[in-house]
Amino acid sequence: MRFLLACCSLILLDGCWDRTEINDYAFWMGTAIDKSENKKVKVSAQIAIPKEIGAESKKSGTGRSNIVISAEGNTLLDTCQTIQNRLPRRIFIGHRRAVFISERLAREGLNELLDMYSRNPELSLRSGMFVVIGKPPEEVLRLESPFNPFSSDAILRQDKFSKIGDIAARDLFVSFSSEGTCPILSAIDSKLLNRDEKKNVVDINQLAVFNKKMQMVGLLDNDESMVTLWIINRLKLYYLTSYVPEGKGYVTVDETNLLSTVKTNIIDGKPTIHIYLKGVGTVRENLTDLDLSDSSELAIVEEAVNRYVKKLAEDTIRRVQKSYSTDIFGLGEKIHEQHPKEWKSLRTDWEKHFHELDISVNAQVHLKRIGVYGPKPQQGNIF
Repeated sequence: MRFLLACCSLILLDGCWDRTEINDYAFWMGTAIDKSENKKVKVSAQIAIPKEIGAESKKSGTGRSNIVISAEGNTLLDTCQTIQNRLPRRIFIGHRRAVFISERLAREGLNELLDMYSRNPELSLRSGMFVVIGKPPEEVLRLESPFNPFSSDAILRQDKFSKIGDIAARDLFVSFSSEGTCPILSAIDSKLLNRDEKKNVVDINQLAVFNKKMQMVGLLDNDESMVTLWIINRLKLYYLTSYVPEGKGYVTVDETNLLSTVKTNIIDGKPTIHIYLKGVGTVRENLTDLDLSDSSELAIVEEAVNRYVKKLAEDTIRRVQKSYSTDIFGLGEKIHEQHPKEWKSLRTDWEKHFHELDISVNAQVHLKRIGVYGPKPQQGNIF
């Protein structure tokens, strides 16, 4: 009886009935999405070549660590089947690092892309997303980064350390789902790079601005992008260079502990916004005539830095209001949190309200450190 019970219990044990050996997988590392001339979807896949990734292949320099395969179709997954037909292994997309979208497709709208992401459980929402300006996005997949065998992974890490954002697909979904926030994505632009640099690196110093229809409506430059990320509490480190008129020169400040606080008021049915930007600064370079070891002169530099931050933030907000009318700062969500009853009447036409919104900024950057030396170095006064 014991033997029979043991045999029957074997039926209840789970087995690995759908196992696929790792040697049967083709790892999809990066994706480029564009529209072809005949209005079809064009998808390019960066596929890893395992034998070219190891140390021995690097010593011998036998070839690239990946290949790029492109296909066109009526839908995104239609192109994936075509790519699968060209590979001797089963596609595995779970390790994909980044998605690169053409400027043309971004301006038309990303609704089709969002539909596939919301339905396909195999796609990771942690994948980075970028808009490629001025060139086909598949060229980004063909870059030969000197730091990483896959350009998609190298660019994702660059976005993280360049302080521009580290924006993933999940952030795009959250912004799109929110009634009071419009999406932003990091933008790649190579127009300032020379011919040799364009083969190996990209420049990530802009943000692409989207409206609620998921259409790209414009770009923010480097300084505008930085202060935007500061306002939405996504900026951790910022090297800020400001001119100090009293010292007749520039200072560069390393800003950390960056924090943004938003307070809202409703007066006669009209909302007003007050944004407080705080941070701690360390002077890394002083090209002024001021002696920063003197507290009064350090206060002059601190005041100049705060004036610059305040003006930059207000100019950026005003430009987004007047040119794009898209609330990328999440101010509508702040009103929703702090004044839920009033938000019910504002939510239906928030873009119009945002366009006319009264917004003020207060900057409070405190310079705690001046480096190892106070005055500007001159002959005879360094030691």
